[in-house]
Amino acid sequence: MKWTGIRKTGRTLFLLSGLLLLTGCGGGSSSSTAPEAVCTGGTPPTSKKTSSNQMVVYQSTCRGAVNEPVVTLTICVPNSPNCESVPNILVDIGSTGLRLSHTLSISSQLHQESENNGPITECYGFVSGYNYGPVVTASVMLGNQSVTVPVQISNSSLTAPSSCTNAYNGSAPFEPYINGILGLLFPQDDTSDGLYYEGGSGPTTVSSSLAVQNPVFLLPSSENNGVLLSGFPTVSPTPGRLTVSGLLTFGTGNASLSKLDTNSSATVTASYGGVSGLTAYFDSGSNGWFIDNANKIPPCTSSSLSGFFCGSATNQSAILTGTNGISVTLDFSIESAQTLFATGNQDFSSLGGPLSGVFDAGFTAFLNGQTIGVGWDPATVNSTDTGYFLYGN
Repeated sequence: MKWTGIRKTGRTLFLLSGLLLLTGCGGGSSSSTAPEAVCTGGTPPTSKKTSSNQMVVYQSTCRGAVNEPVVTLTICVPNSPNCESVPNILVDIGSTGLRLSHTLSISSQLHQESENNGPITECYGFVSGYNYGPVVTASVMLGNQSVTVPVQISNSSLTAPSSCTNAYNGSAPFEPYINGILGLLFPQDDTSDGLYYEGGSGPTTVSSSLAVQNPVFLLPSSENNGVLLSGFPTVSPTPGRLTVSGLLTFGTGNASLSKLDTNSSATVTASYGGVSGLTAYFDSGSNGWFIDNANKIPPCTSSSLSGFFCGSATNQSAILTGTNGISVTLDFSIESAQTLFATGNQDFSSLGGPLSGVFDAGFTAFLNGQTIGVGWDPATVNSTDTGYFLYGN
């Protein structure tokens, strides 16, 4: 997996071994036949109780998914009874905006946005590659609230502009195995990171009202200042668990948690393994601890496990510090990916891989019984471009 540099948004890192990749599911085709479904897994039953501003988060039921927290979203054509309940939408506090696979039946029924020189498309980069496709308008249910918001349809069967492929070397990162990404990071829209096109020409600037955006900003004032992920169990370093579930809460409320202010790149700093000043962040969309390997944990040499650690290291500790000087300590262990995957489980608190200069506290950090969230001031975040992470119990 090629690391293309820290980006304020779109940094979600997907690494799946060859043993775990979904077979028989592609990104669709350009033929007239319906594209093959990305993921046929459904929403599992749950005993979790939710408030009006909450949704159940569950381990993805897509084949081959590991450490992937997802929700089921009801997506509708605006002002229409035409809706689809879409499971396996990744909950990602490392990117901004909702992105759906073109293989979903509702995707082709959503109206494409248009401005000036024609229909709007977008290229949006992740560490794993890029998404390219049309920008449409959809109504989305978040808890018991419906918001109408611009959404990107990721379609790897479309030919992306050269400016897109040159900027983000790779292919659409989620289409092989999940149905979409719900990006919950600030600022409100992704115009500072996405490349927009009108009628195929660009990159260009589009009106902010037509740009893909974090739909939480459109919720009522009691719910639009951030999100919390909580209620996940503490998962032992080995053998992990077959599945986990938790809650996504819209609005940070009066949560008494450590608040780590971020810089303009939505990152804080970390000290780990005797190295300070590492670029750090919490990212529910990353499926492991992707960290600077100062402790020389052996990486995997097999191509099927490339990007992961195949050595183990217990009693690891990192200190994350916000721009406001507040720090939290993360204690964790690393276990061999080969050992973990052999268990047949899907959720691991000790899965990780090397990433120079970085401390990416992925979904593994959420499997320690703590509440982790991201917040912002809705009145100023688009002008100041800063927010904060929340951590505690």
